[in-house]
This record gives sequence, structure tokens and C-alpha cells, in this order.
Amino acid sequence: MQVDYKLVRQLLDSTAPDLSPAVLHGALTGFLCSGGELDQDILPDLLETAIPPVVAQLVERLASETRTDLQAVDYGFQLLLPADDSSLAQRVAALSQWCDWFNLGFAAGYMRPQADLSAELLEILNDFSQLAEADAVDEDDDGDAEQDEANFMELVEYVRMAAISLYQQLNEAAASSDSVAEEPEQLFADPDDQLLH
Repeated sequence: MQVDYKLVRQLLDSTAPDLSPAVLHGALTGFLCSGGELDQDILPDLLETAIPPVVAQLVERLASETRTDLQAVDYGFQLLLPADDSSLAQRVAALSQWCDWFNLGFAAGYMRPQADLSAELLEILNDFSQLAEADAVDEDDDGDAEQDEANFMELVEYVRMAAISLYQQLNEAAASSDSVAEEPEQLFADPDDQLLH
């Protein structure tokens, strides 16, 4: 089930005004993609602000749903951004925040050597860094509004699929390394089999 941006915005405005839904979801998604194990104790450090209990409950629900969506075979994961009826400038700013905090969350949770990251994954993180620096849209610009909208939707789709790819590749790598680590125990499960008679 997709979380409602406006409801999250209202909750954060009244309880944690330093946070926005895009910041919160970007940081959580990046942290989950990195393989980090989320718990309540790390939330203030991860989000760089005090976390009231009601926001901690929201984070727990959001993290659970985000992980489920990232794992879904139907690629149902969606970014938590303002609705399409919001101004393009608001949506671009939110996407920029989302990408910036994705990278911060990823850096906070990633505990393996950087050499373990493929060239593709490093390129995704670099792309997110560039998107985090995106300039605000000039609402008075007489450019092609329809084309601007199409370009924005393409960026959102790229970020969405890139996050899914990051999550799946890193979790597959972690799963395969765990199985390799278990292999020696399976090879020599019965020491008597190794003895010469």
C-alpha cells in the first residue's frame, strides 16, 4: 500500500518539522539498500534530528513497507514524493532531497569495502549525487511545460528502478557470500569420512 505523502507531511510538520517525507523516505531507502539493519537507536543519527515516538512508529511502518516493495517481483516500489497536482518546482525539490538523503542513508548503513560495489552501482550513487544538486525549476519560465513534466517523470522512473537494482544486487551478493561462508562446514560435516582405514 502506497503511503500518502500529504498525511506524512502533516505528521512531520507537527512533530518533526526538520524532516520532510522525501528526506525520511530517501534516507530509509538508502539505508535499507545498503544492507543496514534499522533499529530505533540509530534513527536520530541517521536523520540528524530528534525522533518523537509517533515518528518512530511511522519510520518502522515505512521501513517495513519499503523493504517489501523493494523485494516485490512486480517492481512496485515507489518514491515518496508530492502528488502530481503539486507544482513541478516542489516535486523537483523533493526528488533532489530524496536522492541526497538516499546517499546519506546508504553511506550510514554500508559496512563492506567500496571495492564490493560494481561500476554500475557506483554510477547510480554518482547519478543520485548529481540529482541532489538539481536546480530549482523556474515557474515563470516560458519553456515547454509538457516536456519539463515528461523529463521529470523520466528522472523519477530512473531513480525508482535504480534503487530497486541497488537493493536487489547488494542483497543477492550478501546472500551468495553467506552461502560461500557456510560451504566449508558442509564439505566436512562428518570428520570420519575423511579418515583412511
